[in-house]
Amino acid sequence: MPAVAARAAALASDPDARVEDLTRIVATDPALAARVLRIAQSVRYLRRHPPRTLHEAVLAVGFQALRKVLIAASCREFYRPDDAVAERLWAHALTTALAADELALAAGEERGGESFIAGLMHDIGRLLLHLSDPGAYAQLCWHDEATETALFGVTHAAVGGCLAERWGVERAVVEAVVFHHNPGASPLAARLATADAIAHAIGFGSVPGEVEELGEAERAIGAQVAAAFEAERALFA
Repeated sequence: MPAVAARAAALASDPDARVEDLTRIVATDPALAARVLRIAQSVRYLRRHPPRTLHEAVLAVGFQALRKVLIAASCREFYRPDDAVAERLWAHALTTALAADELALAAGEERGGESFIAGLMHDIGRLLLHLSDPGAYAQLCWHDEATETALFGVTHAAVGGCLAERWGVERAVVEAVVFHHNPGASPLAARLATADAIAHAIGFGSVPGEVEELGEAERAIGAQVAAAFEAERALFA
């Protein structure tokens, strides 16, 4: 995780931390500060009126939600806009996160929680494989763990889980990232697998491949996500 985001996330976990201290740390990275402010204006985290300043954003979302905003902002930093593969993976990550968030909301949970972060991070291992060897990555399909292991010695899910763990993400999210192709592993992994399928079905797959048949409820969520995608993507620019 970028150093400033890591320091701020650690401080946000301190019960004695002050808003002023958090704001001061985030403000030392202008690009991160701008992204945090924009993300805080998303319906994922917005609680009252849209914040106009970084200080208002920290107040509006609260410390625990701020940790998730910082993770979300940090994720975006690694997907370079001049890399077509990275941009495709970012669109897939965001779409999956939005779909997982809608599934969580339908289950009575708050927006912007573990499901959203798990969605953003579930395929970050793919990005790391691509950055390490673009030629080898180009040979991969959607569910292709055997080829990943043969080419890289590890799966993208294991790489993503390792990164999430290093960033101090909640254990349930780490496990869901590792097992997002094994939905029986945990309820969050199952939700992530469904969100992943929704993203592929509406045209935002991580790689080209066959689309799984969706149920009526999942198709409705897919339509919601497709309608909200461009507005949400702008917040992460």
